[in-house]
Amino acid sequence: MKELIVEVQKQVEGYEHYYKLRNRARRAVDQATFERILEAIICDLCVCVLQPEFDAIHLPLSNKVLRQKSRYKGVALGKTLPDILHILMAEEMEFVGLKTGTSKFIITDEMMNVAFAGGVQTTVWAEHKLLSRIKRFGICFEDIAQDPEEEAIILREPKDRPDQRAKAKEYKDTPETLALRAQLTDINTWLANADLHCDLPEVNTQDRYLRRIFNNSDFAQGGRLYGGFWQSMSSQDRQEHIMIDGECKTHSNNGPQKRLRHSAVVAE
Repeated sequence: MKELIVEVQKQVEGYEHYYKLRNRARRAVDQATFERILEAIICDLCVCVLQPEFDAIHLPLSNKVLRQKSRYKGVALGKTLPDILHILMAEEMEFVGLKTGTSKFIITDEMMNVAFAGGVQTTVWAEHKLLSRIKRFGICFEDIAQDPEEEAIILREPKDRPDQRAKAKEYKDTPETLALRAQLTDINTWLANADLHCDLPEVNTQDRYLRRIFNNSDFAQGGRLYGGFWQSMSSQDRQEHIMIDGECKTHSNNGPQKRLRHSAVVAE
């Protein structure tokens, strides 16, 4: 994966140099951000290629989103993301395809005031130059890992309507949230290094990163774990196809201590 990212990065920087898009080299901090954004784009698109049910990634490209600070923003959602995408989709590059999103507004009163009424995010997918390199470098799920800096403790506001998804709520860390995050970091670190496999080829066993979601703007409500490839599997498939330390759970004769150790993985 590193070789693929380096190759694409060199071509992007070569494009910038050829068309004189930059007057000077990036500062060290800006270069690090540029590399992380490019890495995130490539990794997400590789997952889309390896998991055909996710044929594209959907990104908000409005300045309101890209320039605001939020603990929930992924590393790729920086203000320079549109510039990088435009280079990757340029005719000379053709690493990605892109369909620009749209926003809808409605008039709310006789004074012609308007309100946001939904829309569609920008869609990005892998084009042939990236597809050919994914094949040439033999990229597989094992080459891609979750960003460990992604926020894992999520607080949601009350729902406006029962059929709507609640919005994420910003919060300031407290000793309680720091303790919750430290505990979940330990779990995610163990999962990332665990000898954990599934013999179903369509399952991405690198999808192991867990999050805790709390509801109604209250850390006393909710707190259920979300994420992990096993959560979308049926109970039977988990028992028959997940292997821990090389053993399928239905054939394990381990004692209670080892079964408890793996309960986060195989529990429904």
